[in-house]
Amino acid sequence: MKRVNSLTAAAALLAFTLSLAAAWPADQQKQTPYPLPGSPSTLYGPDTRQQTQQQPEVKAFNGKISKSGQKLVLEDTAMNVSYQLDDQKKAQQYEGKNVRVTGTLDAQNNLIHVQAIEETA
Repeated sequence: MKRVNSLTAAAALLAFTLSLAAAWPADQQKQTPYPLPGSPSTLYGPDTRQQTQQQPEVKAFNGKISKSGQKLVLEDTAMNVSYQLDDQKKAQQYEGKNVRVTGTLDAQNNLIHVQAIEETA
């Protein structure tokens, strides 16, 4: 009999707790504005995943260096597009040659931030 009363009391307590959790306002269930002791941010430092995602990816672009007006550009005939190059001095020695340009693309300005240029066959 005592066991039945204990089980009934436990079930009632569980139902009460669940109803409180469901009724708790969503804005109060958000993460605390400060790190809790033992949380990953206090153990391992701040979360840098978002910062990493915002950095542009380094890619390789293949094409031919040629003049467009006064500027040297990379013409990618396979993709039918030309990219401006931010390092004109580095590109100058490859004018008229097929190259692989390694760098990051500023898609808004169609500009490659050049890290390296190498001649290809």
